[in-house]
Amino acid sequence: MKVMSTESRVNTSPPHGSGWNAAASAIQPLYNLFVAAEEVVLTVDLPYVNQKSVKLKLPTKDSIEVYAETTKRITFHDLGAKHRHGEFTSYHAMIRMPVPVDEKRATKKFKRGLLEVHLPRTK
Repeated sequence: MKVMSTESRVNTSPPHGSGWNAAASAIQPLYNLFVAAEEVVLTVDLPYVNQKSVKLKLPTKDSIEVYAETTKRITFHDLGAKHRHGEFTSYHAMIRMPVPVDEKRATKKFKRGLLEVHLPRTK
């Protein structure tokens, strides 16, 4: 799989800090950034996603965009949430990189709903 670098992107950011964009039917996935001496490792939780629907873009030098469509429509009730109602069909996150990375040497793998991206740090 190849990480694509591009300047164009669709703005589907949530209108407020909830992480859910009802208009785009998208939710921000859970993710973790680990900054090591030689690389940044990003892991993103993407349940109910097919590997082929995962798209990564590096729209700027200090951010990465993750987008993936789900294999089915998911409701908050399906996830056990009782305080919110709604549904989503995709995940979307714009994640700021804490250090400069080399997007040309980035690698990713996807297994059982977990995306792992290795981004070598620039020197």
